[in-house]
Amino acid sequence: MAKKGSKNKGRQKSVERAVPDKLYSKQPRVKGEQNFFASVYGWVQQANLDEKPYKANSRARDEWLQGFWRNEPHLAGVLNSVVSIDKNRGWSLIGGRNQVSRFTTILHLAEHGQGWRYYFGRGSQGFHSTDLGFIGELGREGGGGPLRALYNVDSARCRLTGNPDKPLKYHPTTGGEFDWQSDDFFRVTPMPSPDERLHGLGFCAVSRCLELAKIMVAVYQHDQEMLGAKMPRGLLLLKNITESQWELAMESREEQLRAKERQYYGGLEVLAAEGPEDPDAKLVALSQLPTGFDLEKFTNLLMYGYALAFGYDPSEFWPVKFGALGRGTETQVQHIKATGKGQMDFVSGYQEGLQSDLPDSLHFAFEQRDIQGEILDAELASKQAEWIVKFYEAGRQQGEPLLDREQAMSLAVEKRLIPEEWTIVEEDVEGTDVKDVDRWLRLQRERALSYHRVHNAIERFPEEPIIKYSYDPVKYPLGRELVLWPRGEDALRRHSWPVAKVQRQDEGGEVLFSNEEVTITTGDVSRAIDEGGKRVDPEFAELLTAPAMTEEEMDAVEDKPRSLWQRILG
Repeated sequence: MAKKGSKNKGRQKSVERAVPDKLYSKQPRVKGEQNFFASVYGWVQQANLDEKPYKANSRARDEWLQGFWRNEPHLAGVLNSVVSIDKNRGWSLIGGRNQVSRFTTILHLAEHGQGWRYYFGRGSQGFHSTDLGFIGELGREGGGGPLRALYNVDSARCRLTGNPDKPLKYHPTTGGEFDWQSDDFFRVTPMPSPDERLHGLGFCAVSRCLELAKIMVAVYQHDQEMLGAKMPRGLLLLKNITESQWELAMESREEQLRAKERQYYGGLEVLAAEGPEDPDAKLVALSQLPTGFDLEKFTNLLMYGYALAFGYDPSEFWPVKFGALGRGTETQVQHIKATGKGQMDFVSGYQEGLQSDLPDSLHFAFEQRDIQGEILDAELASKQAEWIVKFYEAGRQQGEPLLDREQAMSLAVEKRLIPEEWTIVEEDVEGTDVKDVDRWLRLQRERALSYHRVHNAIERFPEEPIIKYSYDPVKYPLGRELVLWPRGEDALRRHSWPVAKVQRQDEGGEVLFSNEEVTITTGDVSRAIDEGGKRVDPEFAELLTAPAMTEEEMDAVEDKPRSLWQRILG
């Protein structure tokens, strides 16, 4: 075991350190073809606060959205938390060992060796902060060939065309535009529009937060104007001061600020005028905070609005006080509900998109719940188990049990607190010829067999091990392999068969065998023979109940065709 684990660990390290030796991307940025001046200019340029229009060609708006959220720290913090949740979520691949190994390498070396978390984190940011959503390039071996690599695409460099043959146009920073076919990429879109003129353009979380974020950015600007030397927007009323005098003074002030690199408290400016009347200047600001504005209350409401737009409960990003949202347990309920909303919006869409481009004998899936959700489920299970135990113990103390042991266990199964196979039921039970198989492994096999792609892998690779590869940045940062079946054909063999439960003796009869656990009667034998006749062949049941043949009778039928019973005996 130790040698196998070290080998697996070493192989995984080599995967993480490796860099693909060939480029399959059509993006100039991956090949190093960057315009240095354009990239530096985009880095230092401040985002304009004037919102861009929402239209089918979303490039200008998506570029503006990517810069806008950086002006609002609270929104940036929410986006960072959401991206961290997405990129740290675990996933698994089930299929034949060789195929699983090949495609786990592709996933771990995504974005030309940058790694899965880097690749998926960028994709999550694009999904939540651009209306076009996530664009993933599929690096293929030739036109329409097998998948060999995965890359991110800047959504602000793309636009939808509405042409089914070439649905996307890609505009790199250098060179001309490219037409991409559906085999070149896949897209995950937040809230795709039903308006056919928009070609399926989405409406991202940052767009949904836009009006709230604008107000918060305006508050920041107001504070900067009040605390610093920044001139607010308003009307300046001058008395006994000419416009040329004021402009000359402001020009001198700006030069001093630039020379001394002053940002706040720019210093004293002197304005002098000749004449009998004193000079005077009044500033009437056009933008002011509303009367009674409470920054703390507004910030709380702002964070609740952000959480609603992203599909999470507010406690994920902000300390929520009990009673602020109603009942104290409401935040837990919201967290569980959020699992099927914002938390799984991007990952579920990505899972569907990637799965459609993987071979039909590979099953890819993300983990459906996070750690906090599992903790809440464990707390709920503990309360349910405590409730069942109280009913069971109360019945025993009163002499007339309210719930007997079997009823208590059945109720525990109904609440999914214990596996169903732990209970003793009165109906037919299932026997197994593999008694030492771990229950957890059997559960993993049952779940795997519920996916049609796993059945495809079993049929396609009958001589190859069928494995489940699990990756989790926290639990299994180096990955973990679980052999579900040593050979694919093992999954097709029958390992269990229905048998009648022998504890029941409705028909009674002569006792043939008995010990502390099992009693077998003639009635049990009759029922078993009848069941065998139904499942195998009526002649099989007749042979089991027929009287024994004498040696003369056996000799008489030696030259005749072999009967069913003889064929069964070999």
